[in-house]
Amino acid sequence: MTHGAEFGSSRTLCPADGMPTVAQVLQLPPVLAGDPQVFADQQNLARPIRWAHVLENMMPRDHLRGGEMVLTTGIGWGPAPDFTRYVRGLALCDVPLLVLELGTPVSEAPQELVQACREAGLALVVMHRKVAFVEITGALHEWLFSEQTRRIEAGGTVTVLFTALMQRGAPTDSILSTCAQLLGTPVILEDQGYHVLRYAPSSTAPQQMFESWQERSGREHRAGNPGRHAVPVTLHGKHFGSLICSLQAQHPAGVHHVLTMAAVAIGVDLLQRPGSARWELGTGQQLLDDLLVHKKVSATELVPRFEASGLPLRGRILHGFAIALTPQADPGLAAESLREAFAPHQATVAHQVVNGRSLLFGLLSLQEQTAPFAQEAFEPGEHLRGPLYLGPGCHELQAAADSLRQARAGFELHLGTDGGNVVHTAAEPLALLAHELRHEPSLQRLPRQVLAPVLDLPQAQRAEFLRILEACVAHPANRSLAARHSLLSRSVFYQRLSRLEELLGISLDDPRLLTVLSLALAVHRQSQRSGMPPHP
Repeated sequence: MTHGAEFGSSRTLCPADGMPTVAQVLQLPPVLAGDPQVFADQQNLARPIRWAHVLENMMPRDHLRGGEMVLTTGIGWGPAPDFTRYVRGLALCDVPLLVLELGTPVSEAPQELVQACREAGLALVVMHRKVAFVEITGALHEWLFSEQTRRIEAGGTVTVLFTALMQRGAPTDSILSTCAQLLGTPVILEDQGYHVLRYAPSSTAPQQMFESWQERSGREHRAGNPGRHAVPVTLHGKHFGSLICSLQAQHPAGVHHVLTMAAVAIGVDLLQRPGSARWELGTGQQLLDDLLVHKKVSATELVPRFEASGLPLRGRILHGFAIALTPQADPGLAAESLREAFAPHQATVAHQVVNGRSLLFGLLSLQEQTAPFAQEAFEPGEHLRGPLYLGPGCHELQAAADSLRQARAGFELHLGTDGGNVVHTAAEPLALLAHELRHEPSLQRLPRQVLAPVLDLPQAQRAEFLRILEACVAHPANRSLAARHSLLSRSVFYQRLSRLEELLGISLDDPRLLTVLSLALAVHRQSQRSGMPPHP
């Protein structure tokens, strides 16, 4: 007993997903040769078998250590066996399968034994033909040894793979993607507050996977994660969060080994890139990329993903935003300062370089009772270069995507450069329309069709007449204000205005022409900023 206890405390169990199930063992040739009669339900047939043991007495706890299938002829049961106590002892030893070979000691299956096994959830197999137990144990042990060898080889391959990723300095996104491909299920990285930081999809993903994620994940952790696989991401005493996948995940090396190696690689990456702001920045990058670019990802799937990452959407007012970084600013520190400027609101932020300019963009979430975002509510700070471009407020995620596109368009168009910390892009609908349709050939031809006489002038004259035209379009009912806007005296302004009308062959008092002129000017300005000439 003493030796058995010591062995039980130090033994190494084969991981469950590398062991055969009861159903698989019943298909072994030596078992089939015994003409087996099975008493078990589907749940019991799915239990794993760790080893095999021949036991001819009624005292299983003296000989078993858990997970073994028991083979017996009943020769040691005695004249009046207590099957209820016997089966209870097998169940306490976590025996998944009892195999009884009929013969001289026991000629038929005792009904008390069948009933006791059924009540205890223990699979019972009655062999109607004699089979040498050594053939059954030998076949099972060969299976287990081959599986263990395959597992060790697969584990070595996984270790080499993730070690190579660490040596190359692979980012967390790449590590997660590799992990998801190996396991065949989505893999999620969350922080200590149960917020989703990264998500690597696979070929299949449950529809409601991110619904109420924080609440469900916290409950799973407190219960010991019985409904999923989860390993901590910890390195050098720093705990970054958890790596999680579903119970459907499979790999020859074992799911736990794959997750553990991925967690080590992610920990190395995070130690090399410290700072929570950078971490959250990457989270927003993935979410906003799916929102704006990947059309196959539906809003129904993205809403819980955004909320699982810590950005509330339901019952909130959403604004897209965009703002430039100062030339030497670190994107992570800039994102952190931006979130501080938005406090007490919440935001998801991403970083991108557009036409050589470093840009932060994302979604801003305001409470319903919050007043509209005002000029005085925002100060750029040392890392950001204003203005802040803000798309219109909305409640739906798809509309928020349009709001974000408008904010980015405002950034690309340099709208509102005449002052102010916040530019509401909805105030420039014509410029946004021209930007949205900028690749249409008919729109690209519009400046030449409408403004050709001005565009063909020498550069200095062309710039002055375009400035006058923009002033007239901006202030069609106030020529004095238009003159100040054009930086000319009133007398010179009126002289140039007459010459401009003569060149274009139109009257700038005609309101029907102002919209066309405004659109032509917007397209021309955009073509100049992008470095592309208007369509001939």
